Amino acid sequence: MTQRSPFTLTITNGNQGRVTSSKAPKPKAENSNRLEDRLLARAKLASVYSGVLGVSASTNDIFEIISRHSVVGAQAEQEASSIAKGLEAAGLLTQVSRVGAISKEIWPALAYMTSGQLLLVMGQTRGELIVYDTTCTDNRAMVPVTDFDPFFAGVIVRAEATLQAVARTHKTDAAPAHWFWGEFPRFRRQLAEVALGSFVANLLAVAVALFSLQVYDRVIPHQSEATLWVLAIGAMLALLMEAFLKMARARLMDGAGRQIELSVQDLLMKRVLGMRSDTRGQAPNQLYSAMREFGSVREFFTASTIGTIADIPFIFVFLFLVASIAGNVVWVLIVGGILMLVPGFFLQKKAIQLTQETQGASTKSSRLLHEAIFELDTVKTQRAEDRIIRLWTELNTLSSVKSSEQRALASFLTFWSQGIQQATYVAAVIVGTYLVFAGAFTVGSIIAVGILTGRTLGPLTQLSGTLARWGNVKGALDGLEAIVAAPQDSEADRTYLRREKLSGQFELRDVVFRYEDDGPPTVDIKGILIQPGQHVAVLGANGSGKSSLLKLLSGLYAPSSGRILLDGTELGQIEPRDLRRLIGYLGQDVRLFSGTLRDNLNLTLLEHDDDRLHAALDFAGLGLFVRNHHKGLDLEILDAGAGLSIGQRQSIGWARLWLQDPSICLLDEPTAALDQKLEASLVARLRTWMEGRTAIIATHRAPILALTERSLVLQDGRMTVDGPKEKVLAHLASRHGSVA
Repeated sequence: MTQRSPFTLTITNGNQGRVTSSKAPKPKAENSNRLEDRLLARAKLASVYSGVLGVSASTNDIFEIISRHSVVGAQAEQEASSIAKGLEAAGLLTQVSRVGAISKEIWPALAYMTSGQLLLVMGQTRGELIVYDTTCTDNRAMVPVTDFDPFFAGVIVRAEATLQAVARTHKTDAAPAHWFWGEFPRFRRQLAEVALGSFVANLLAVAVALFSLQVYDRVIPHQSEATLWVLAIGAMLALLMEAFLKMARARLMDGAGRQIELSVQDLLMKRVLGMRSDTRGQAPNQLYSAMREFGSVREFFTASTIGTIADIPFIFVFLFLVASIAGNVVWVLIVGGILMLVPGFFLQKKAIQLTQETQGASTKSSRLLHEAIFELDTVKTQRAEDRIIRLWTELNTLSSVKSSEQRALASFLTFWSQGIQQATYVAAVIVGTYLVFAGAFTVGSIIAVGILTGRTLGPLTQLSGTLARWGNVKGALDGLEAIVAAPQDSEADRTYLRREKLSGQFELRDVVFRYEDDGPPTVDIKGILIQPGQHVAVLGANGSGKSSLLKLLSGLYAPSSGRILLDGTELGQIEPRDLRRLIGYLGQDVRLFSGTLRDNLNLTLLEHDDDRLHAALDFAGLGLFVRNHHKGLDLEILDAGAGLSIGQRQSIGWARLWLQDPSICLLDEPTAALDQKLEASLVARLRTWMEGRTAIIATHRAPILALTERSLVLQDGRMTVDGPKEKVLAHLASRHGSVA
């Protein structure tokens, strides 16, 4: 077999493409030996392909996904699978396939060539392929199929927009589906199967009543053993089929419930992570408590609850059977059923109130426990043990009392429904007995009605218990509703501008920020213009608004009024993911997560090179410590970074910033916890590292202040001084001198 020569697309006049041998020059990005360059080129092409399909996708977003799933030396189909995952993350349906013959039905698609080159083929017409090529005036090159086919590897990546994406593009103003209840329509088939199974199972349940009726009225008077065993075998088969159907129903509902749970849990976590940092709403402990309470929702929507609800409609079937057998005796069952349910409906408000009171006490006790454990040293040194114990006792007493009232209410509803069910059975037997005395009834009819009474009222007894638990579920759903409704960094109904890079020009116009709507402004700035590459110091006393200003510039906070422009674009119009990627923010308090040091440096899951991690630690001044530690990068990090000094935690923050390599750096007291020697060495490295980057530094430290050329002074959130660093410092020194 003749080996195919590598394929390279070149362009001649008139946008006419042709193929050449491997001697032709090859595009650097597509044929570079460096994996990162090749994957970045793939991601760019995939982003263009996504745009052709009507779905906006960032090159960097796709690149991150591809990088996680690609390995050096991967075959075409393996690499194609990673590209498909990147497109799936953008919301597309994808398929990697190997095709035998070229036809217009397979395009548009990403096509692999024998050389390893990846091309975007946009279509086929009159024996020519339309290939995406940026060297053409309209980014399209026409390549004859006969020239393309010998070098085509046969592997393609196809994608198409999902129906949901198309619906969003052409949506009307209809209200979106509820975050929880809207999940159930996805499982229409399973719910329909459950309903059908319940229908058949309930019909089979009638077999026992009919068996008793026939035995007492037909078999015993005639002493027919053959008929007895025929009826018995039929009844046993019906019971076996009923048990099988109920088990199948339980399995169906457990499967659907598990999928709903995973989907809702995923949604809730995404809403928590996407919540705006300046959200005015629930405190962190309330959010944690609300998320934890989802367990009660999960336990409520199990097979038993769904089965109970599915059995409710068949109560009317049983009532019809009772009416056909016993006539007016059916009214006894109807009255009994109403009496069973009335207390549950009237006590719902009380149950929900008890749930809210219990959850409130539980939330506060959880917060108190968290504070006592994580601030134990402060509790001891400030002699706060008595206060903690008093509050703990009060909250637990309140929670215990309210929980006891909840249990008492649930027990009352359960016992009431069970008692009414038994009383209804007795009443039905009494009425039936009088009918037997009158000659209008048989003994078999009384037995059958007794069995059907249990079948009819049994679901109502379970429904009473369900109503008793609904208060807990309703309270949990209300708490979760606050999470879902919280303002998000990225709103689903908006299309944001994507940015592959930012130069770092900031402009503030009449910016006002308040933590509370009726509170004084924390930041109130009429106007500032910061040029790209400028290094600016933000000075001011504690509480002057420096940290809040940096969070506004990072996009973590949104101004209450006014505008913040980044590179001439409203900050709120830029995709938040691009802001997080291109703006580096180093706060005063560097938070670490439980795990290893490697985990805390590789939070993006994209850093797989230990040499880069060590280089980042060297830059931050922590490299020697890590190399001398017996666990190295596997150094265990405890909760909140316990076991490391504040300075070491701040150094890890610097290492994260180095790995991020942002074009804009927002630094909030970035060296406050470092010793003088480490601070001096870090500042020396920053002189070259910060060249070409926009840097805004809030600091009280002189060494890092030397990196800036401009200073802003804030007082009570307002900018009082703005100018060259030397003049501002001289002004501040003269003012302090005159005051002295």
